[in-house]
Amino acid sequence: MGRSGGGRSGGFRGGGFSGGGRRSGGFSGGGRSFGGSRSPGGYRPGGIRTGPIIINSPRYGSGAYGSPNRHGRGGGGTILGTIVVVLVLAVVFFAVMGSGSGSGIQSSTYERERLPASAVTETGYYTDEGGWFSNRSQLESGMRQFYQETGVQPYLYLLPNGSVTSTTELTAMAEELYPQLFTDEGHFLLVFCDNGAGSYNCGYTVGSQAKTVMDDEAIAILADYLDRYYNDYSISEEEIFSKAFADTGERIMTVTKSPLPVIAVCVAVVVVAVLIFITLKKRREQREREQKRAEEILKTPLEKFGDQEIEDLADKYENQDLS
Repeated sequence: MGRSGGGRSGGFRGGGFSGGGRRSGGFSGGGRSFGGSRSPGGYRPGGIRTGPIIINSPRYGSGAYGSPNRHGRGGGGTILGTIVVVLVLAVVFFAVMGSGSGSGIQSSTYERERLPASAVTETGYYTDEGGWFSNRSQLESGMRQFYQETGVQPYLYLLPNGSVTSTTELTAMAEELYPQLFTDEGHFLLVFCDNGAGSYNCGYTVGSQAKTVMDDEAIAILADYLDRYYNDYSISEEEIFSKAFADTGERIMTVTKSPLPVIAVCVAVVVVAVLIFITLKKRREQREREQKRAEEILKTPLEKFGDQEIEDLADKYENQDLS
């Protein structure tokens, strides 16, 4: 069986601790707006996805900034306005791309140290009781990438759709399965069950050594990626988990960059651009005033000027010619 369709069911919920220093808990996710389920082989029902909420960016009007001056020259305000709009959009873009909240994925706020190879005795990567998977290499590629990034080996235990609908039960199952499947404390076991109505529930247990990497924040990141890919019906069931684990491994082993430095640079550029524009505008206006004054003087009959004024004007323009 495969993913089902239906309504959304909750989000990440942190868990507690179990014996032997292991960490356990559960979370849920998923959500689609139609009924039905997928059968083995990858049948995908149609419908409208109701996954992550898309936040619309502000729209900016297309009106001109400023207007032509009385001498027929204009457009400076329009250029400045265009620069400001472009830079504001750049700020918004980098803020969204640089923050975990903007992408719908929990941020990774501190550096984690990869688990040493001695902590794990490598095993298989999954048990498929639900009959979801037919492409083993596709599923395991992302899980192996997670293992290489973090030093923690992931293991997916997938149950038949609707067989268990309680995260509490799934967590207890994960705790019971861990010592049966592994002989070390460097594994991360995820027990997954689609509820048959478009959502899923998970229970997990983290080995006592692996929990230095797979902390609450790392679990939340995995939960976010799993929810994202579960709701993407353009990918196969194998890719749901492969991509979720691969992306989680990459994200938790780096600190999510803050957009603040980029925003500060963009703001500084805007300020400098505005100051340059104002300076150039004042110089242009000063030249225009001087030109207008000169035109008025040239149009004024000489009889209206006294002898001294004529001499002063002659000296002025003679000095300008010499310079």
